[in-house]
Amino acid sequence: MKRNLVAAVLVALMLVLSAACVQADDAALPMFRMKKQETVTITREEYDRLNRYSKLDMLLELVEDYYYEEPNVDDMLESAAIGLIEGLGDVYSVYYTKEEMDSFNEETEGEYAGIGCQLLADPTDKLITVTRVFKGSPADKVGIQAGDKIVYVNDVYYSAYEMDEAVKVMRGTPGEDVKVTVLRDLETIDYDVTREIVSINYVEYEILEGNIGYVIVYDFLGDAFKGFKEALNAFETAQVAGVIIDLRNNGGGLVEDSVNMADLILPEGTVVSLKDRDGSVTAYTVDDEYYDVPLAVLVNGYSASASEILAGAIRDMHAGTLVGEKTFGKGVVQSVVTFPDGSGLKLTSARYYTPSGECIHEVGIEPDVEVSLDEDAVTLYGINNLPHEQDAQLQMALSILRGEEDAQDAQEQDDEAQAEEPAAQE
Repeated sequence: MKRNLVAAVLVALMLVLSAACVQADDAALPMFRMKKQETVTITREEYDRLNRYSKLDMLLELVEDYYYEEPNVDDMLESAAIGLIEGLGDVYSVYYTKEEMDSFNEETEGEYAGIGCQLLADPTDKLITVTRVFKGSPADKVGIQAGDKIVYVNDVYYSAYEMDEAVKVMRGTPGEDVKVTVLRDLETIDYDVTREIVSINYVEYEILEGNIGYVIVYDFLGDAFKGFKEALNAFETAQVAGVIIDLRNNGGGLVEDSVNMADLILPEGTVVSLKDRDGSVTAYTVDDEYYDVPLAVLVNGYSASASEILAGAIRDMHAGTLVGEKTFGKGVVQSVVTFPDGSGLKLTSARYYTPSGECIHEVGIEPDVEVSLDEDAVTLYGINNLPHEQDAQLQMALSILRGEEDAQDAQEQDDEAQAEEPAAQE
């Protein structure tokens, strides 16, 4: 059997062991006796690297030679690649098989066969969290809600680290069922969901009472930039008095999309800076041509990554008011590599910094005006389907754009009243 370079170097080293060691080797089982190999000349750098990874090669060689059945080496190498990246302990870095990479590309493009949920790997509880249920999707039809934690798929447990594996199971042939078990308020609920072709709409918009433009950006993927630009064009034509950008439950997407959207609404400057391990900085800037309109941005605990890039830039450039709750705090970005065999790697490659130089990773962004929602209403409708009149965050944003000082004064008075209430009860 042809041995690779790692095995050759390892054997060459072991052949110079003492005679006692040789005798011990002679007494070992045949499968563990060293075998003579041809030697080669390599550089010190090559030697050090090969020596570091020699154990993996020895494991593979032993299996190839002595496993009781013919092993599937390709499957072993795929599993090794998965385990190698999982060893980082980073829920955002993932090795994709060819099939998983195909699914990843489908989602990026905006259409796939599955159940119709947007998911987030939550590092706080290590659970797969539903951040959005697409309208009319199979998940929507059976009652899965934003905020649900997916814990089992077809009775197999999946953690946040295994989110991509869970997604692979939930996707499949249209018309076939998949069992999804969610955790909601400490209660587990089983759903039998029939897969369908899901078309993802990344942007929705409308003009609200008072001539205020309202645009929801669900993800920075697919046609999101095109839809956002279309919304702004409609608002400009209608000469709206202000624009509300809803980034709640937006788990992120492409950095380029968030920067391109920022270019439409922000003055000249740096939107975000990426810094890698070596300290190299890549700055994303925008020019001085933009739609100058009063802005309010809705954010919550599931506004993450690219959402925080846009929200952070709007905050730091003083271009609008952030309303809602503290954002998720994902201040790192991933690079995607596709290999010749169709497999791929999504690897955390840099931290990002807002225009003021802040890294919000595991910290999040505090809103300018903090407003919470009625939990019962969110549970009943889902945050993206809340009736406008029951959406306290949206109503606050509307108030700010109609008369910013009055809205902020009202919020401050409400906060003071809540702070005084416990003392009155005492």
